Amino acid sequence: MSEGNQNIFFNNQQQNNYINNPNTQNNNFKTENQASQSMPQTQLNNPQQNQNGSEESKKAKEEKLKLEYEMSIEYENSIRQEIEMSTPLISEELPTSILMEDYKSNSEYANSVKQITDKYKHMKKVRRDGNCFYRSFIFRLFEYICIKNNKALYDHVVKKIKDAKDLIERNGYDWSFIQDFYNIFYMEFHHCFNSLETCKISVRDYLDKLFSDKEKGNYLIYFVRFCIAAYLKENSFLYEVYVDGPFGNWITSEVEAIDHEADQIQIMACVNYFEIGVRIEYLHPFKNETMKFPEDKPDDQIFITVLFTPGHYDLLYS
Repeated sequence: MSEGNQNIFFNNQQQNNYINNPNTQNNNFKTENQASQSMPQTQLNNPQQNQNGSEESKKAKEEKLKLEYEMSIEYENSIRQEIEMSTPLISEELPTSILMEDYKSNSEYANSVKQITDKYKHMKKVRRDGNCFYRSFIFRLFEYICIKNNKALYDHVVKKIKDAKDLIERNGYDWSFIQDFYNIFYMEFHHCFNSLETCKISVRDYLDKLFSDKEKGNYLIYFVRFCIAAYLKENSFLYEVYVDGPFGNWITSEVEAIDHEADQIQIMACVNYFEIGVRIEYLHPFKNETMKFPEDKPDDQIFITVLFTPGHYDLLYS
């Protein structure tokens, strides 16, 4: 990452650092008499008929565009349904060696996959539905803190959850709309950390059940999305330069909306708000690339690692 982007992580002190044109005339215009001679007789005799034909042609084009749009939506829905039927929201723990099978027909990835399998032993595959980064981040956040019984980290995240109310309201959102997402997030995080000792179920089994519930899972994701959206609005001067068009419109369509993928801006904002580091292993042909957010975070303090393949994230475990 360039030096210009480094100051956007954690350090708040560093952060302060279609016009309608008139019709033009053709230079080679015909005289009125010549134009009349070249015009079809039906147009000369019946201009109303010509106008009706033009309107019918316009309607036909509109109907065609409408049909094409409906077909594209139907196709997208069929793909989405196929994905939902064939893949879980988050898989059981799998050996990273399955990547060899996934990429066996792409020889240029052979060395890259080997680098991953040498470095990481297990992974969880996450559904390709546009929420894969958020789902990976939340799942691993819950899992690590609860399994490690890390009270200091638990308290840190609880403070961020509670602070989100002021942040979200301060940036123009209606808390009554967000409150249900907040309640589910806090309740599940609190229950996972504090109540499982009395339950006859492991943390991983509990989380597998929680994250297989699409409705609850979406509530967790919505809460994180709105935390990020509010954080981006409050710190727009740091991020809007990387976005084409109005920044507020981009936040609405790319951050708030469910099923929209997280790119680097959303990931940086997530890391900065929650102050939880993320490591990304980028799977490229021939050679991989590893990036840390923030860059100066010690490796042993980063417990969320995701594998990035074009447009998708899965969880990695050492």
